[in-house]
Amino acid sequence: MPIRYAALALGLLLPQALCAQSEFDAQPTINVTGSGLVPMESDYLPNVVKSENGLASFEALKAQAVAARTYAYYQIDNKGFINDGTSDQVYSGPGSPRQIHFDAAAATEGEILWVRDDIGVQRDVLIAAFYVAGSIPSGPFDPDNPGVISEPGDTDPTSTQQWVTFPYADGEVAGFNQGTPLGFQGTVNNPNWPNRGAKSQNGADYLSDNSVNYLDILKYYYGADIQLRTAQTEGTSVEYGRKVLTTFDDYGSGRASDGTIDGHEGVFHRSPTLSGSTTANLAGSDAVRDDAESHEGSHSQRIDFVYNEASGEDFLMRHLSGAKYSDTDGASNAATRLANLQFESIGSVGFWLKTDDAGLEVSLAIDDPETGERGVRRSVIADGEWHEYKWGLDRNADWEAWTAGGDGVIDGINVSLDSVQFFGSSDATVYLDTVFWDPGDTFNPTAVGDFNADGVVDAADYTVWQDAFLSLEEGHPADANGDGFVGNDDYDIWAANYGATPGVASVAVPEPSAVWGVSLAVIVGLSSRRQA
Repeated sequence: MPIRYAALALGLLLPQALCAQSEFDAQPTINVTGSGLVPMESDYLPNVVKSENGLASFEALKAQAVAARTYAYYQIDNKGFINDGTSDQVYSGPGSPRQIHFDAAAATEGEILWVRDDIGVQRDVLIAAFYVAGSIPSGPFDPDNPGVISEPGDTDPTSTQQWVTFPYADGEVAGFNQGTPLGFQGTVNNPNWPNRGAKSQNGADYLSDNSVNYLDILKYYYGADIQLRTAQTEGTSVEYGRKVLTTFDDYGSGRASDGTIDGHEGVFHRSPTLSGSTTANLAGSDAVRDDAESHEGSHSQRIDFVYNEASGEDFLMRHLSGAKYSDTDGASNAATRLANLQFESIGSVGFWLKTDDAGLEVSLAIDDPETGERGVRRSVIADGEWHEYKWGLDRNADWEAWTAGGDGVIDGINVSLDSVQFFGSSDATVYLDTVFWDPGDTFNPTAVGDFNADGVVDAADYTVWQDAFLSLEEGHPADANGDGFVGNDDYDIWAANYGATPGVASVAVPEPSAVWGVSLAVIVGLSSRRQA
């Protein structure tokens, strides 16, 4: 970890003119002094993470990647380049990035910090995301009441703890967060919005070692009202890969001696009965990390539904999403965009489930961004296997209006996850894992036999296939395998997926023989019309 001093602030955070919204545009490269144009995500950020805080544990490395990316975007917007060194950020430090440094950059791909100016011109402001080495915390830690983790006797090897801020512990938001002396500090009524404080790298490592996730680390040092979003790719050459929105797994560190660190529940750390929308007949239900099952990695979250049969009514569980350290003025802000990553409304969003208990339906809700839309319900497959459930953000058939003002269409530029929702009328145990956003996912109903694109593979799709049989029309809706010919192979794809709700149903498609068993009566009734 290099020594970082107040030189970081030179030329920064003076009262500035309004920046164009281009400050939030995704940057494929960055101009680094002495190196020229460098790829942002695959080169610059892994090297900065390695050089600045490379021995930290994984959640701190992710927080470092977000802070470094945000600071880089701020410099690009203000001067068009960034210095290689402690006056800005160290890029060309000794050694090469290791896999954990690449993983930290990839896990937070495109994520930058901003704050809402709700006092002056009412606009979104990219912050400068200061950070310094800081002191090395040594005291006990309570994640539910973190307080100020720096003690007077803590070692401060670089004498930089003086610049570190604790806006979360001090309850400072909006104009009351006047930032770090590293930069220009405003007043309560006239804040210098880009200056939201300075993160301690040693402190971030300490929080990560205590199983605090990266979003909470960032809120701890920059304030509960800080917001996280992906930079806008529209109009740029940047394309993001699939992003895991929360993981329940244990994780490692840049320092081998740290060993394996206990994971956390990410944005799903609250009781599943906390929401007022969750019905009273689920009292006693719970959600915990569990290493007995996992879709990816070491853990999943086990959700136990304890149903009161005497109620005689179906249940709804609204399992809220939101960072722990997002609470302000007594409100948790769970299930709001303030408490969650905001991502572009492209591709799909979903998760993986595993259960043996039949009779459940599942959905998720999206903040869009000020109204709520809910995905149409999906039947949960109860076969003891992992299955993926997803909803296309740009596919209107996947959504319904949920809260007041909702219209059943995802039309916001950036959206965030509100909750995962379950419906049923009996006790059940479900494992939840790999909650994701996949911006590159595109929905092709034809590929699974939904030839009329109504969201269900059924007899109506057979009619489309029958009417087009032997057609050589390129791109015909009944050409499931895309070979330019509507034939028996396309029928077989339809038959294998009969009854599915594509775009949402499991990727772990059952064997064709199993599907034939379920829908035999329908298929037998239609097969006599099939031409050989």
